[in-house]
Amino acid sequence: MQDKIQDIFSVISKTATKAANKAGNKAEEIKEVSKLKSRISSARSDIGIAKKDIGDYCFKLYKEGKIEDPEILELCEQIKESYEEIENMEKLIEETKDEYREKADAIDEDTL
Repeated sequence: MQDKIQDIFSVISKTATKAANKAGNKAEEIKEVSKLKSRISSARSDIGIAKKDIGDYCFKLYKEGKIEDPEILELCEQIKESYEEIENMEKLIEETKDEYREKADAIDEDTL
């Protein structure tokens, strides 16, 4: 009977040791994979920054008249049009603000 109890405890002990080793191994795997994913994310961020810098540089060359590639020219024209649209919207914002200020001033004058 004593031997059976020792055998059961031995099996339980081995099973617990295996489970602990597997859990430790899995934790280490997760840690290493997380490090690599973080490095991938950082590299993707660097790529995004470099692409933006390339775009800024191409647009600068476009404004200087140094771009001949038709696809880049078309994209730069789209950017130029967007800048013009933004400028027009900003003017409209100022005009709208002025209009409403004038209305507010007229209301103030009427109530005096």
